[in-house]
Amino acid sequence: MSNRRRGFSHERDLVQRFWNHGFAVIRSPASGSKAKIILYPDIVAIYHGKVLAIEAKTVRKERTIYLKQQQVEKLMEFSKRAGGEAYIAVKIVGTGEWRFVDLKSLQETGGLKITKAHLSASLKLEDLISIVKGVKRLDEFSKQ
Repeated sequence: MSNRRRGFSHERDLVQRFWNHGFAVIRSPASGSKAKIILYPDIVAIYHGKVLAIEAKTVRKERTIYLKQQQVEKLMEFSKRAGGEAYIAVKIVGTGEWRFVDLKSLQETGGLKITKAHLSASLKLEDLISIVKGVKRLDEFSKQ
């Protein structure tokens, strides 16, 4: 299987996971193609009016990931127009885990590189879903 087809398979996996959690979600079939006039992300996930614009990446192990300027710009522009949040989703194949790096945190460091520190500080899929749905995790409740 080619890298491109494998990448599509991982994107479909993420789409299915969001769908199973009640999101309206769509994968852009032309992502990575020569469609450069319209800027849109790999995946758009919507839950009760909350929009997530997602650029998906896949790595075999945690490492620094370099992004193309156009990918960052299209994600920023789309999320701005949609009134949503922009994330880079990174699937660490060895673990099967998806991590979500907020594009705002990347902009503070120049925007074209996801370091191991970004990955370790990023959200897991379950965390992102809880935040979007407005559900608190047990560790977020204050002790009184």
